[in-house]
Amino acid sequence: MPAFAASTISDPQARRRARRRWIPTVLTGVLVAAGLTLPGTAAQAAEDWSPRSSYTSTDRGDGSYTVPLLRSDVPDIGVERVPAAENDEGRDIYYMISTTMHLSPGAPIMKSYDLVNWEIVNYVFDRASIGDSFSLRNGQNSYGQGQWASSLRYHDGMFYVAFNTNNLGGAYIYRTDDIEHGAWQRTALGRGLHDPSLFFDLDGTPYIFYGNGNISAVRLNAGLTAVVQDYPNVFTANNYAGQPFIGGLFEGAQFYYIDGYYYAVIITWPSGQGRQVVMLRSPELLGRHTSAGGVNTYEARGVLNSNGFAQGSLVPIAGADGATNWYGMFFRDTFPIGRIPALIPATWSGGWPTFGTNGVVPVEGAFAKPIALSPEQERFERQKSVVASDDFANDAPHKAYRDEEWTTSDPAIAAEIAPNGSRLDMAWEWNHAPDNRYWSLTDRDGWLRLTTGKVVTGQYVYTKLSNRAELAWFEEARNTLSQRTFGPRQSAETRMDISAMRDGDVAGLAAYNRGFSYVAVKRTGGVNTLGVVNRGQPFAVDLDQATLENFLPGTTVSLGDATEVHVKADLDFASPTGQLWTTFYYSLDGLTWTQLGNRVGPQTLDGSLAHFMGHRVGLFNYATQQSGGHIDFDHYLLSDTLTAQNRPLDTGALDAAIAYAATLDESAYPADAWAAMDAALAAATSARAGQFGTQNQIDAPERALSFQLARLGVLRGDPPQLPVTVTAQARCVAGKAYVAVQARNDHDAPVAVVLETAYGQRSVAQVAPGANAFQQFAVRTAAVPAGTATVRVTGTVDASAVTTVRAAGYPAASCGG
Repeated sequence: MPAFAASTISDPQARRRARRRWIPTVLTGVLVAAGLTLPGTAAQAAEDWSPRSSYTSTDRGDGSYTVPLLRSDVPDIGVERVPAAENDEGRDIYYMISTTMHLSPGAPIMKSYDLVNWEIVNYVFDRASIGDSFSLRNGQNSYGQGQWASSLRYHDGMFYVAFNTNNLGGAYIYRTDDIEHGAWQRTALGRGLHDPSLFFDLDGTPYIFYGNGNISAVRLNAGLTAVVQDYPNVFTANNYAGQPFIGGLFEGAQFYYIDGYYYAVIITWPSGQGRQVVMLRSPELLGRHTSAGGVNTYEARGVLNSNGFAQGSLVPIAGADGATNWYGMFFRDTFPIGRIPALIPATWSGGWPTFGTNGVVPVEGAFAKPIALSPEQERFERQKSVVASDDFANDAPHKAYRDEEWTTSDPAIAAEIAPNGSRLDMAWEWNHAPDNRYWSLTDRDGWLRLTTGKVVTGQYVYTKLSNRAELAWFEEARNTLSQRTFGPRQSAETRMDISAMRDGDVAGLAAYNRGFSYVAVKRTGGVNTLGVVNRGQPFAVDLDQATLENFLPGTTVSLGDATEVHVKADLDFASPTGQLWTTFYYSLDGLTWTQLGNRVGPQTLDGSLAHFMGHRVGLFNYATQQSGGHIDFDHYLLSDTLTAQNRPLDTGALDAAIAYAATLDESAYPADAWAAMDAALAAATSARAGQFGTQNQIDAPERALSFQLARLGVLRGDPPQLPVTVTAQARCVAGKAYVAVQARNDHDAPVAVVLETAYGQRSVAQVAPGANAFQQFAVRTAAVPAGTATVRVTGTVDASAVTTVRAAGYPAASCGG
């Protein structure tokens, strides 16, 4: 049975009674019969529920995280803070945007409260264009082009996004007053602005800085609808010739105003070195255009040269003393996965930052989280992800970007872009804009249907490449649905109904970039054959598409009269790092699986930048002879366990989540949140009552249920909290290390405070409103590792005694030499 299926019991009360009767059986006889892990009693399993972080979170659950952050392709990042005083949630909120090039929807908006865990909450556009190139139509495509390097800004209650398109008419500005749910208004600027950085000066005047090698600026009108003045060559790479930290790349500039200076953060790549970060600062925004004598006022300094961490944003974080601390959110090339972000702490001295630990940022290095949340909120944030398993239930929330209005006189295009009533999870993006006539979540309940709307031609070419290299049939296919990959290992599984395929159709599951591997069913002469295709480098300019996409010898299986087949792709990015090797499997019942040939690869970065993004996993269906055939996908199930690891199937986390859910009181939670959890629990219990053939079938329902359970944890009617601001720092005094902890009483009455670290504890009986409790704990050595301080505050709220616990992380420090 499907591992991610919905309950068939429609009455909620009956479903709850059935669920509670069923749980003890699961934890005894069913587990034993299945030969799987038996965790003990239901009570013990409930106590054992401690969900791990999501596939794309590096939050270690102990107040620290590792870099890079998201294990996925999130390049050209721009981050913006909305302060607590300017939003309805009463705490700082962070939003991040990224490059998605030819993908649709595009320019994802990601949200975080702690800068470590992120989820996708919106997209800026559904389609960047309805023209041929963004729609894989009439021989045109946008591979390596489309939307690049967005700049996200919040100003006077409005959110703005500026980005450049290489082949869609230049730069655009989008705006909305509701970044998570609102519609975006689109303005074309009518010219190209490479790697634009939108910046509002202190008086509100809007500028865009842009360029590669030469950084120029334009001033916009007050409505941000047109360019009104140019300022060429505000500064150039040649201005800093001979400085060892500048050379090669000089782009991706983003601008900020900090403590009396205008700062630009830029990626550079000196000869013989890795990618790195250079920062420039000036007391005048426009430099030589406003300075006396027209001299360049921007001075430059290399601020990070470690393991290739480079291009991105500066990020403001509120400090305990009312000041602002600035971190770096840079990315690191980690192909084939992609360009992965990293939140890197900064130490400022003399108006310049040094990032990392004395300028060093180890890959997989750990840092203390800069923002502490409650334990319940921490647990929920760690469940958030930029990838997702999916049961294709058409239950994703509606988003306004799906209601984009386009004007066209072509009835075919009008039909193609008309909404079809289907709503995909936010993790999905199409390979180019889809033709909505030929995909659906409503034609068959709980299945994704992909119908072939055209026949591939083999006549498409890369318009970005000077040699006009041809596309493979797979690259030409319309309506390929994809998600990011994640590292270091990923498994993706689906079940396909192949009964409505037509001769010449090819449909399956792919791990793809310009190089690609896939497992697919081909229908030829009425016969369905399963097999594996692998396309690696070097990439030829002229292709025999049919030969290129022939099945590899030793991977083919005749499916006979089978109408359904389960397939699984295991992606290994760690054997070795820098390469992708994929192993494909199939099953006719979802329980017994067979490997299809050997692992295929390696896939690596396409140096031509024709697909300048990380590898993705896609579901596809294309026709080589006639259109109109279709294929149905039942689900998309993720795991980070590969078959080749030879681990026994483990239901411990699933059983613990189910048991924990049984201990909850429905009356303590909002009705809509409870209903969402109850649906996830029904799917989990339904899956658990059957048999499992892969870890994917276990992990997908567990991850969905743990997400909803963690969400309930932050929505429960919690006891009142005492307001307190907590900070912790590692310091050096006379060559010795100390950990300094401070707690400010933000309550309107005195409180008792206990400050605690691994190096001691101090109690302060009475801390007045607005006053601080402070202690500097001696480490007694010349170095201190990163750690977490705990503060326990006790006071009275509405005549009731309340204790609030807060934690604050601090970075490592070395005080020797």
